[in-house]
Amino acid sequence: MSDRVRRFGEVAAGEELPPAHHTPTRVTMFLFGVAYWTAHRTHYDVEFARAEGFADVLVPAGLLSAYGAELLTTWAGDPGCLRELRERNLSPAVAGERLTVRACVTGLEPAADGGVVSCALSITAGDRPVTEGRARLVLPA
Repeated sequence: MSDRVRRFGEVAAGEELPPAHHTPTRVTMFLFGVAYWTAHRTHYDVEFARAEGFADVLVPAGLLSAYGAELLTTWAGDPGCLRELRERNLSPAVAGERLTVRACVTGLEPAADGGVVSCALSITAGDRPVTEGRARLVLPA
């Protein structure tokens, strides 16, 4: 988290958030699966994933969501500011791929005590889109 909470008045529509990069490993997938009860073998069994046509074990959708949430709340400086996160998976990501998480401010709704910031969110592996989504955060005045 940031040492400082971002204020609603400091945000502009069209603002690009600093991107984040992650390269999940097979161990990452295994540990995430244990913690979140992700029991499908495509997330931890390499041979099974390859038999299903994938290059390696798949990154669970929940981990992709966590990467997006982390980018947004780190930028905002408040882990409790995220009010809505909607995503759609477009293609699989596998262990060892470098994932880039990006977000852009798409809308601002002022309120007396701050406001709501809407963002477009995406995760890519190279040029290939992995997820796309949107989020809403509440920031103080």
